[in-house]
Amino acid sequence: MKTLRLFPKLVMAMGIMFALSGLVAGGAGIYINNFVRDELAAQRITTPEDASIPNVPVNSIATALSMADIIQHHAATSSNGLTYAEMGRFAVENGDPAGTNNADAALKDANGKPVANQARNTQLTAASLVTSLSVSAMALGASYGAMALGLGFLVLGIVITGLGYALLGLITPEVAKRFGVHTVTT
Repeated sequence: MKTLRLFPKLVMAMGIMFALSGLVAGGAGIYINNFVRDELAAQRITTPEDASIPNVPVNSIATALSMADIIQHHAATSSNGLTYAEMGRFAVENGDPAGTNNADAALKDANGKPVANQARNTQLTAASLVTSLSVSAMALGASYGAMALGLGFLVLGIVITGLGYALLGLITPEVAKRFGVHTVTT
């Protein structure tokens, strides 16, 4: 009889482990969500008027992606559509954002040294900001996934624990009596 009771107890233990895992995953999701939102809010970023979601603080997936899109748009406009990798390190006399990598053909400063291509530097900054905002949006999305997974595991754990308890009731007279059912064993 003792070995017969072991299986329902193992099922209940597994259900409790699922429920605890669900609580941990859900808690991690909530923590990550709050952390990312707080970090975004600490930057005090507000979308500009020409963004797809204008004049709002950046603190959600939609606003982070809207800000990333408008930064990319502004950077592309200032560089004539060129990416960082397509631009030269040095500025040229005619102001072309493509610049040059040839120091001899570059615009020179008062000391005769090549001037850095500011359009290229702007693209690098824009790429960094777009990447940061996109990763923040992805982290928020992952946190929602972790919360949903945690809730699912919690519900699954409760159901499995209940099934284990029901199995125990089928073979244990004391438990069966609580529910007004008859055990399958005598």
